[in-house]
Amino acid sequence: MKKLKTLFLITIFLLVTFQANSQNIVYANLDILINKSNVGQKIIKHFSDKNKDLNDELKKIEKKIKDQETSLISQKNILQPEEYAKKVKNLNNEIKNFNLDRITKIKKINNEREEVLKSFQTEINKILKSFAENNNIDIIMSSNQMLIGKSNLDVTNDLQKIINNKIKSFEIK
Repeated sequence: MKKLKTLFLITIFLLVTFQANSQNIVYANLDILINKSNVGQKIIKHFSDKNKDLNDELKKIEKKIKDQETSLISQKNILQPEEYAKKVKNLNNEIKNFNLDRITKIKKINNEREEVLKSFQTEINKILKSFAENNNIDIIMSSNQMLIGKSNLDVTNDLQKIINNKIKSFEIK
């Protein structure tokens, strides 16, 4: 009976060891797949340009407000106190509205970028799944979550080529 238990435990141990060694595990850098792929670079450029345009627009408005403030300060001694106070109040309201508008527009662009990147990442995940099935891979790990691995297990470049071939264009709303 004791020999049977020992034999059973050895068999289980060998099966578990064999199963663990038979798994095909590779890793890829998802940041590189997103940032270096053709479509990923187009997405990044699109939102970079959009941010630049917004910053240019906001700088023009900010300059206009500063010019108004400078003009108002120069008129302080000329205007009646009530009229000056009214113009200061209007300027403060304009500044408050400008700040709210700026925050809203920045949040809108950031939300759009996150939505597009999430959608793009969904497409990449479909490609990863297909790649894993076609190459009999059990696990694709993120290289960001790994400390070290053999370089021959890194499939980032292969996946990047596949992504560039499969995703030619991507709709940015």
